[in-house]
Amino acid sequence: MTEKIKEKIGTIVLVMEKTKPEYSQKEVIKLSEAIDPMVDTFNGYLGRKMAFSNNQPDLLMDLVYYTNVKAFEDASEIEMKSETCLRFFNTMIPNPETSKMLITSPLIITTPKQGKVKGIELVLFKTKTGFTKEEVVNAAKNINPVLEKYEGYISRKLSITEDGQWMDVIYWTNLENAEKASKHILDNKLAQKYFEMIDNTTMEFNHFNVVIDTER
Repeated sequence: MTEKIKEKIGTIVLVMEKTKPEYSQKEVIKLSEAIDPMVDTFNGYLGRKMAFSNNQPDLLMDLVYYTNVKAFEDASEIEMKSETCLRFFNTMIPNPETSKMLITSPLIITTPKQGKVKGIELVLFKTKTGFTKEEVVNAAKNINPVLEKYEGYISRKLSITEDGQWMDVIYWTNLENAEKASKHILDNKLAQKYFEMIDNTTMEFNHFNVVIDTER
């Protein structure tokens, strides 16, 4: 029997929405889980991680992984015709000020350490003028050995949109470890070089509790 080769992630889609007050987290999760049997059959679909903000219980984030953009576009077309998907989408508040969708290309994907992902640290940002993509990636790579030493660290994905919006996602066994690390790493010189490239006026920083994880 031939072993199936694991497909590589070529596109990471971030969806961030506020949920309607009439829906509890449990109801949103149940409606979201109902779509998994269908999306699992899509060509190029590699799973997802859905989570709720630690500070804003009604803020939902879905990180969805595909082999390429075409796979995402094909999946989206099918989802918009599915009653099951539309029931889940109906739990969200359509508001341009709070809604967010980013279609990104991964530049760094680290090998996961053992452990179950329960917490996600999400940083969205644009860089200051004068820094190239290569310089940012190299600076980001330099702090991977630092992150790996922190208790509870599992892995990291750094990606970027076509218009230069960066997304840095770090996966943790729990948010307590994530919060400790995020404070401690500020004193690290390698991390400081990376942070100096970030335009702080564009940065969004959030911690999320994972409620669905089907990433392959």
